[in-house]
Amino acid sequence: MKRVIVIVVILLCTSILFAQKDTAFYKHEIRVSLGEMVPYVRFDGVKYTNISFNYFYRPVKSFWVGVNFVNYFGEKIYYDWREYSFDGNFKDFSESKMKYCAILAPEIRFSCVNRKAVILYGGFSAGIGIENGFDTRTQKYPEIFPSVHITLLGVSANLGKNSNVVIGGELGFGFKGLISAHAGYRF
Repeated sequence: MKRVIVIVVILLCTSILFAQKDTAFYKHEIRVSLGEMVPYVRFDGVKYTNISFNYFYRPVKSFWVGVNFVNYFGEKIYYDWREYSFDGNFKDFSESKMKYCAILAPEIRFSCVNRKAVILYGGFSAGIGIENGFDTRTQKYPEIFPSVHITLLGVSANLGKNSNVVIGGELGFGFKGLISAHAGYRF
């Protein structure tokens, strides 16, 4: 039974590739995305907005390989502490800074519909991130951590005379956000 399922999937994938082989496509894509992420890695209840810059190379019509640079902007961190001296006196300190996170991750995407006007795709991305903050008893900064993103459904509408201007959105789970919108250019 497992062999039959594997053979059917392979035949379906190859038939999709051959059916879409004759139409021209652009091999390179650059784009900018804006996403909204509600609770990020630590589930701290804070909404984070991210902007990402992406480059993709497309060796065949239904497969992309690329890289993401994602930049998060979060809430402002306020950090208060009190320092005591040996004579019993103390001094209060307060600082603040914007919470920041950057992620660099390679990505692969697979498209299931490749039309001149629209492309539907899914993808997977994994990489590393670095985050700033104030050192606490439980966390030391900057913190480096692994990051993953799964694109469940992505839609790109091709615009322009040559269909090389791209707008669209993604629904996924991970570091790019639950929902994101993008615009880009293919060449």
